[in-house]
Amino acid sequence: MPYNKKIAIVYKSKYGCTMKYSGWLAIKLNADLYEVSDVGRWDLLKYKTIIFGSPIYNSKIYIREYLLDKYNSIKNKNIVLFCVSLDLQNKKEIIDSNFIDDEIKNNIKFFFLDGSINLNNLSKIDKIKFKRCLNKNSSLDFVSLEKNMVVDKSDKHTIKPILNYVMDKTY
Repeated sequence: MPYNKKIAIVYKSKYGCTMKYSGWLAIKLNADLYEVSDVGRWDLLKYKTIIFGSPIYNSKIYIREYLLDKYNSIKNKNIVLFCVSLDLQNKKEIIDSNFIDDEIKNNIKFFFLDGSINLNNLSKIDKIKFKRCLNKNSSLDFVSLEKNMVVDKSDKHTIKPILNYVMDKTY
């Protein structure tokens, strides 16, 4: 399907999974793809739809501050936020704890995608935080995870709801 450049994907990724999803979306939507540090407020004004991609760490949406900083200049756009994690947190709690303003919550379409983790790549502090989060919220066992070192739940087929939503809103 030929798409024009009405769509931007802006992502922030720490260990690569959000970048992977962003790339898959950019290919399918023929969208412009930006790492968050490479795009300014005025760059976003030329797009009808802006898709933000962010990992979740310790219940924090990694791109939250950037999105809030740009929000007033892009609030008339179709804003999508996909969050990537190992599904260790309650999605409604994540949204409510990261976005207090109801206008913002109602103006952003949220999607949650399964992430991946490679314990070899985690910083020491991230390993400690991840282990704490596992102990509180997950059926994953850190000891068995340490043996395998990698959990990858990412799946390019799970972007289909985002693709359908964006195509319905953009074209």
